[in-house]
Amino acid sequence: MPEDIDLADLTKALAERVRVLEDVHELNRLRAELPRRLNEGHWDRIAELFSTTAHLDYAHLGQATGRDAIHAYFTGLPGLIQQDKPESQLLVKQFVHGHEVEVLGDGATGVSFFEERVVFDEESAMVAGKFADTYVREDGRWLFSRVELSLYWVLPHHEGLVRKPSAAAADPSGRPA
Repeated sequence: MPEDIDLADLTKALAERVRVLEDVHELNRLRAELPRRLNEGHWDRIAELFSTTAHLDYAHLGQATGRDAIHAYFTGLPGLIQQDKPESQLLVKQFVHGHEVEVLGDGATGVSFFEERVVFDEESAMVAGKFADTYVREDGRWLFSRVELSLYWVLPHHEGLVRKPSAAAADPSGRPA
């Protein structure tokens, strides 16, 4: 074994790397748990994943600050989504991927991307976007301290991702030029 290796320093460095890897693993589990609860219809249990002072920013769908307000937000979200189709059965399934995390002691940041299907009785929409998260470790447990949603699109499923020609590009008969 080379003489210039200090085993105490090496052990300390390795212990720190293991701690960071364990934190990243726990943060990945936390990020996966939110859509899992949403997908299973446990809207009333989503706020448990947030710190008491957390902030939620879902853009045009609303904001909430504090765990109690976030609880009220998520328990009311199905009604908000369904407001234009109150008689419909609602089904929401969200799939999060590409979660990248940076741990900074008892705080962390993360970015992930999502796809979501919102299904009513006879109509559905494709939703895609990005989450920018901030996390905090409280009482030894990682929680969301901020979640910010940025939407890329919300499209009726039957339209897909097809670009429609502009009126200027169409001839008088309505066919694309």
